[in-house]
Amino acid sequence: MQRSREKFEDNTDENEVDISLALEDITPHLSKDILKEYAKKLIIDKRASLASFFADPLIEVIQNNILFTVGSKMVAEEIKEESRKVKALFAEKGYLMHNLTCTVNAVEVNEYKLFTPKQQFDDMAKEFPLLADFESRFSLEIE
Repeated sequence: MQRSREKFEDNTDENEVDISLALEDITPHLSKDILKEYAKKLIIDKRASLASFFADPLIEVIQNNILFTVGSKMVAEEIKEESRKVKALFAEKGYLMHNLTCTVNAVEVNEYKLFTPKQQFDDMAKEFPLLADFESRFSLEIE
């Protein structure tokens, strides 16, 4: 009887289910949606300043790894502390996320996050030069 029990125990070890096989790969668009959902949870927990980085993230997805670009080391550390919870949320949604890492690049963040209407207009005018012409012809002041 012991032999059959040993065989049974060995079979269960060999047949362990790897949950990562059941999880789907993540995409940038999907990642942003899930991160926005996490931002809502942070707002409920009264952590709005951190939530803003999750609500409109500057991210890159490489082989199920999410690379955040942030403007300061302090924000990078806060996001790093949240990585376990974020990874769990992705798994809960049925997606595989290996790592959540941060790089600090203030210049890139400033180019991505345009805060004032004037900054937004100037950025659009770079892409569509006719807007700058329209602004000057009609003496518009963007505030």
